[in-house]
Amino acid sequence: MNEPIVYIHGLMNGLAHLNASEHFTPRKVLVPNLVGYGANIAAGMQVDLLAQVEFIAQLFDQQGIERAHIVGHSVGGAIAVLLAKAHPDRVTSIVNVEGNFTLKDAFWSSKIAAMSPEEVAEFLRRDRSDPRGWLVRNRIEPKPDRIAWTKAMFETSPLGTVQAVARSVVEITSRPEYLADVRDVLDAGFSMHLIAGERSRNGWDVPAFVLDRAASFQIQPGVGHMMMLEEPEEFVSLVANTI
Repeated sequence: MNEPIVYIHGLMNGLAHLNASEHFTPRKVLVPNLVGYGANIAAGMQVDLLAQVEFIAQLFDQQGIERAHIVGHSVGGAIAVLLAKAHPDRVTSIVNVEGNFTLKDAFWSSKIAAMSPEEVAEFLRRDRSDPRGWLVRNRIEPKPDRIAWTKAMFETSPLGTVQAVARSVVEITSRPEYLADVRDVLDAGFSMHLIAGERSRNGWDVPAFVLDRAASFQIQPGVGHMMMLEEPEEFVSLVANTI
């Protein structure tokens, strides 16, 4: 139970502000920028989900981590599954926070994946220039700290990276092999804990076999898909109570 905890953010880098370490002391906690996000420049790398899996595995090596609990939000939930499939010896458990299981969970990714780069820039222009308005449109009270976190989320999520990851999400989760990988991970004995926001739970397309075999399923009250921007302390506490 002393293994580190590694958070994997989604299509948008919405976890960087988390102050998670105090909830897990003395265990190590990592909240990295995935490849192409923030200061983690892609430098010519192919930015897809499999590249993110290998980045996490390499990060473990750099940090001297043998195994860790993986907390994956949205797209990060899919990356967590792929990591457990590709590197089963590196994963202790998975906390899947409204992670992508099917294309129904990838509505935004599907829309962005089909656009030209110019269309993506225009599509996200309003959100990137008006974080307060983005919060309001997503039914989140625009408190100053939330505005700052949302501004940072957009600033550390470059348009090219967002579209490349969105296209990879669509490609991978549309394949029947992806749900077969999810089954394989559960068959291998990994504990998969599920966390959803109260407002967004009904829109999360969790397969029946995952629900049947989940180690736990917790609902964070009063929040939606971006629960870590709405109530980050409650979100981290919920994760801490899970693992």
